Amino acid sequence: MKKLLTFVSAITAGAIGTAAADVSVAGSGTFYYSSASGDTAIAENEDSMAITGGAVTFAMSTETTNGITVTAGATISRDTDDIAEYTLNAAAGSQGVVGGMSSLTFGMDGMTVTLGDINNAGSGTGEGGDVATFASTHAGVKSGASASSANDSAMDGIADGTGINVSTSLGAASVDLTYVATVASGSNSLLDNATTTGRVSGMALNVGFDMAGASVNVATGGNQANEAGAKNDSATAVNVTYAASDALSLTVGGSAGTISGADEDNIFVSGAYTMDADTTLSFGYGKGDNTTTAGVVDKATALTLNVSRSLGGGVSVFAEYASVSVDNAAVGTSGTAMTVGTSVSF
Repeated sequence: MKKLLTFVSAITAGAIGTAAADVSVAGSGTFYYSSASGDTAIAENEDSMAITGGAVTFAMSTETTNGITVTAGATISRDTDDIAEYTLNAAAGSQGVVGGMSSLTFGMDGMTVTLGDINNAGSGTGEGGDVATFASTHAGVKSGASASSANDSAMDGIADGTGINVSTSLGAASVDLTYVATVASGSNSLLDNATTTGRVSGMALNVGFDMAGASVNVATGGNQANEAGAKNDSATAVNVTYAASDALSLTVGGSAGTISGADEDNIFVSGAYTMDADTTLSFGYGKGDNTTTAGVVDKATALTLNVSRSLGGGVSVFAEYASVSVDNAAVGTSGTAMTVGTSVSF
């Protein structure tokens, strides 16, 4: 609290001075060739496909005369794993997207404060099992549903929107706290009829600490529904990462919550095995359930494998496999995919 009060005092007193800014640019490129099969036939989508994409990232920073750092960023990208853009709409997928410039992060004395468009604290905690870059997306298309339904955490998006995030330490633990007035408000908090629709007062907390040689993250959060009769959102999540040896690390976790009136939960396990200095084998399994207010249960499972080898100079090649099974209202479908590709960091 003392750190936060010091930060607020510095702003309100006009203590932020000027200094030379630093701007850095980085880039990345990807190419995938994927072949998939499954129970769902889509006229617009071939069984085999090739995709290219990448991003240019701008990172900007400066420092005030009293030692407060200020950072922001922007991106120009073509997403390479979005189902709607790349497997069902090739024309739309050929367009680039400009992002970022929606938040400012202030850092001082071991604490950061982010103002603007926030991904809630704990987003991603309890989420895992998908180690594929594109194979799980392609297999999801052939199963009729996204693989994310088996791997995503109930914490995701529970307190996303324009607001404030504070990240600091408390003893040996890291503490991350988010508050947004209007959920899903993006970089603009204006929402028509906000008193009768949407969700407000989104809060999320994530705490990370080490215990018995393992790295632990625990998250919780919720928001309030404005619509009469609608349930508030709430969720909890946990994941634990343990280094079984110098070459093998394992992560297990899961989440549970009530999101938009539906009960959601998931569990996952994933691991990474270093085969040699340049080669890594990753594996993962995730399972998720969604029970609607009408009592309809949707289930999904995803199994993914990935072998990646570094060639040096920021260049790597990989091969991966994904199997996705979905049960929507007692109707089961499945899909599998094999993908090979390369990624380059510039």
